[in-house]
Amino acid sequence: MTTRIWYSGATDITGRALGEALNILGVREKPTPAANDITICWGVKTDRDHTLAGKILNHPNAIRKNRNKLEALKLMAADTNLTSSIAKFVASGAIQTEINANRMHYPIVGRKSHHQGGKGFWLCLNKGHVDAAIADGADYFQQFINIVTEYRVHVFCGEVIYAVKKVENVNEDSWTAYRRDKITDYAQKNNISINNDTVNHVLKIMFKEAQLPNRLIRSNHQGWKFSSVSIANLPAALKNAAIRAVKTVGLDFAAVDCALDEANHPWIIECNSGPGLDGTTLEKYVEAFRNKIIAMETPVAKPAPRETTAGNKTAAAGVSAVGAANADSASKGTVEGMVQIMNAVRTPDEARAVIDLLMGRR
Repeated sequence: MTTRIWYSGATDITGRALGEALNILGVREKPTPAANDITICWGVKTDRDHTLAGKILNHPNAIRKNRNKLEALKLMAADTNLTSSIAKFVASGAIQTEINANRMHYPIVGRKSHHQGGKGFWLCLNKGHVDAAIADGADYFQQFINIVTEYRVHVFCGEVIYAVKKVENVNEDSWTAYRRDKITDYAQKNNISINNDTVNHVLKIMFKEAQLPNRLIRSNHQGWKFSSVSIANLPAALKNAAIRAVKTVGLDFAAVDCALDEANHPWIIECNSGPGLDGTTLEKYVEAFRNKIIAMETPVAKPAPRETTAGNKTAAAGVSAVGAANADSASKGTVEGMVQIMNAVRTPDEARAVIDLLMGRR
């Protein structure tokens, strides 16, 4: 049995860190796992459906569908448990009709179906803004949410394992450090030589010109940072919505960007299948994955068949109930006879009949 983590170019930094911490194989290309292997898919990018053998955490097909943010919104809005937590949205081709019919109201936000971070974001206050956003590539529009507090809630197999909220971080050192790391990583991947003194000088100038913090796009490169919050102090409605969102888009784990408005109403923004992790957040995922891998590697214990004094008589009666084995098979012994019977079951009614017989209810 081999356990591996599959990541893409955009998620390889955290993917490699998880692989090293878990002491498992890390790969950038599509793996070919065996039937009993475990594959963790960390934000992998694919352009079509794939079939993978073995046990999968975050199937690549679910990740691909979730990467299309418009389609993910449609899935979540269709879930009656989430409908009220998804801000109204509409494809670009229908936005003007919705505005004219007073079903959408300014301000609205234009987005691309595939976006990452604060990219592909257009705040629209009038028709001219909408037309320009469409010309620039907006695929859909969503009603603006009056966010008071924005969170990232980490959900793993139906449970919240960690949570942070976004707080202002107008700090030159952290602002430039983030961009310096991005530049360095890009240069290394593309074998480009850079002059560190030049990079630092340019970043200092850029910081002076930046309008921070950005009140519309609360990302770590727009003057915000994550601050840990107690899971116990998160509103139950927000936690439940985050857990439901991950399940609805077909993922096993994800970092859910969500928010509370002035009325403390929960809103789901999107699910991230390969978030950047470090520090405590990375430790939480390592712990969650380690426990899950152990559980997946442990064979499921089969309960021992119930021995009764009726023995072969009960087994033979069960065979008659399903009509798929014979009394000779049951007469070989109580346990073997029961196995023969259960293997012969084909319908729920037959299963109930056998259980009733074995429990002495008939």
